[in-house]
Amino acid sequence: MASYNDRKRDFLHWLLDNYEHANPSVTYLLNVLLSKDDILKSVVFSEAAKYAPRGIYISYQDNSAVPFVYYKDQLSYTMSEQAFHDLRLNQRYDNHTFYLEFNIPHLYDMLYRYDVFEENPYLPERDNQSAVLEDLLYDVSYKAKLRQVRIDLDQALETHDFEMAEYCLRLIELIQGETDAD
Repeated sequence: MASYNDRKRDFLHWLLDNYEHANPSVTYLLNVLLSKDDILKSVVFSEAAKYAPRGIYISYQDNSAVPFVYYKDQLSYTMSEQAFHDLRLNQRYDNHTFYLEFNIPHLYDMLYRYDVFEENPYLPERDNQSAVLEDLLYDVSYKAKLRQVRIDLDQALETHDFEMAEYCLRLIELIQGETDAD
């Protein structure tokens, strides 16, 4: 079975064989990763590199506004040379982990295929994002229900269906009462 560094190296070989970056210095950086085990050891293939203390985002998409970004302590650099020097000097001084994020089609399929994907522990709390999304969806659902019942009420009044109108009014009170109880 291949070691973890060998699998990372295999993934990088695949990436370089299948994609060509617009900036040759980015390709040079990835080739350095391939050739230096001590540097490759400090690299993790992950997601959302911008949240990590040391993150590198590399996009191979033609329509990408920024094809390369190096994030270092909440600063960002678009020159790959800064990342190259920090990676090269990392083993000697800091020993940080660098989180690499790639923007290519089917990235996760390939990362899982080579078994090199690692979760980014610096991602913001997903629970908070889920709660915000859940509240937003509830609000949209509430407004849609209320709008539909009001349309039904208008239609009942136009057709002089007072039983249906009364039902719609009770339903509106019930729906509004649900939100008041929360």
